[in-house]
Amino acid sequence: MGTYETDLAAAKRSRTAWGCTCGADNPATYDTCHDCGRPSWTCATCGTVNPSARSNCNECDGSMPAELLGDREEGFEMTWEEWIATQVGPRVVGGRYNHGDAASTYEVLAIERGPRPLGTWPVWDITVRYEQDGRETTHCTGWDARRDTVVAQPPAGGEDAWRFTADVVAVDPDGRVLLIERRWEPFTGCLALPGGHVDPTDKDSREAAARELAEETGVRVDAADLTPIGTFDAPGRDPRGRYSTDAYLARVPANTVAVADDDAANVRWVDLGTVLEDGSLAFDHADILRAAARLLAGGEGSHSA
Repeated sequence: MGTYETDLAAAKRSRTAWGCTCGADNPATYDTCHDCGRPSWTCATCGTVNPSARSNCNECDGSMPAELLGDREEGFEMTWEEWIATQVGPRVVGGRYNHGDAASTYEVLAIERGPRPLGTWPVWDITVRYEQDGRETTHCTGWDARRDTVVAQPPAGGEDAWRFTADVVAVDPDGRVLLIERRWEPFTGCLALPGGHVDPTDKDSREAAARELAEETGVRVDAADLTPIGTFDAPGRDPRGRYSTDAYLARVPANTVAVADDDAANVRWVDLGTVLEDGSLAFDHADILRAAARLLAGGEGSHSA
């Protein structure tokens, strides 16, 4: 075990030392100041260690302590919803918000997941346009209810509004299909195909399908390699309203590793024939799988319902 002096010297060489407000420097592994005993906190966004007297990160200006997230193995102290609230808050694409002064009103142009490893809670990169000078920027500043305010929200879609999604049937050479266990309602806990909404930043549903597959399972495929299965838009296919989905087939190599993330609570490789006989899939995903099976067998795969 190293001494304070040797630990500090190593931290300074690796540029991980943190400075307390009392003037003392400390190794990143110290959760309290060596000299005055004041605690530290670690920024959840960039990992910088900061003295407790600072309410915002010294490196990236983030305000979320990683200590609040706890350890994945021991269970997070925050809920997933609480984490999203600290990151995104009420912001949606097309909405107008204010940082707390008259010159900082902005419109949200895009909300995208930031680059963090699978298995960790995500941050979001939010692209905004400031009304004062038209300047556009992308940042990961979290929503602070003590400072930030809603200026205007875009009108919510009515009951008859159409929503567009993309789903992926990922199949390996052994005839197994990759399914997720849904984290949220509707159909919480049920098996479903990886997929999700087509975002404004997606080029098309094919690109959205590849993105959703990567975000939910960690399996990455080239969007150009996806084979269309068909469009599924029958009334009642989704209890939340009118949803139309474009389904795609992805042929993946044997022993492809999948890791649950984003909206997926778990992932499973399941024999295609077995899951069709089981009849427990969410939404109309059994219909999509039957169309995929016909496509794989060389029969008619295209479908519109």
